[in-house]
Amino acid sequence: MAIYLRAPDGAYSDRVLVAGDPGRITRLGQSLDEAELVTEHRGLIGYTGYYKGVRVSVQTSGMGCPSMTMVGTELLDYGVRRIIRIGTCSAFAVGVKNGDLIVVTGAAAGDGTTHSLAGGSPYVCVPNLNLTATLSSLADKGQLRYHLGPVVTVDVEPHLNANSTAAWREQGLLAVEMESAVLFHLALRAPAKGLGAVEAATVLTVSDGLEGHPDGLQKYMSDEDLDAATAKMHQIALDALIS
Repeated sequence: MAIYLRAPDGAYSDRVLVAGDPGRITRLGQSLDEAELVTEHRGLIGYTGYYKGVRVSVQTSGMGCPSMTMVGTELLDYGVRRIIRIGTCSAFAVGVKNGDLIVVTGAAAGDGTTHSLAGGSPYVCVPNLNLTATLSSLADKGQLRYHLGPVVTVDVEPHLNANSTAAWREQGLLAVEMESAVLFHLALRAPAKGLGAVEAATVLTVSDGLEGHPDGLQKYMSDEDLDAATAKMHQIALDALIS
């Protein structure tokens, strides 16, 4: 039995969008055709419905890699085989500004959870290349301003501690977020766990620029502006999910 999601068998499509924010998932879920609330246990809200005639699910992952690990592991046990993370991030790279999208090509694991799961073995945190290419193609088609590149996943956002973003920028990273590394790791190890192939990808909206951003200070976007920017992200993520 699922400990955290507590949804009935068959509640989920094999294609799921995940986001840390339950409010985002509620809005997305209620926008689906024939939407059904499948879980709200522990505040981990999930819906299943239809998008353009295809059965899909949207699920709250909670914030941070520990929560993503618990939710992601249970989603795989439910038979989910395509997962796209949608969320926000804080940028620190040249030219990556508020409202831009990032289609993530890899996540440097600056978190403790991914290191713990790897158990000291070498590992890499990359998304499914085909699914990532689909997100990029859809962003191109929609004429959206986006960047294709790697991010860093952390346990604590840099504005809450003394982390310097300069070293990350020098490594070619674009922004910081809190869940992608472990999601990619769970998908990559799925075949060895007997689960078969799992496709995972991430698309993010830049919500702010961290102190020291080379393009100058970018404060956190207003709710209205962020809603408009994330709506574009939601569109391409849903279209990629059913591709």
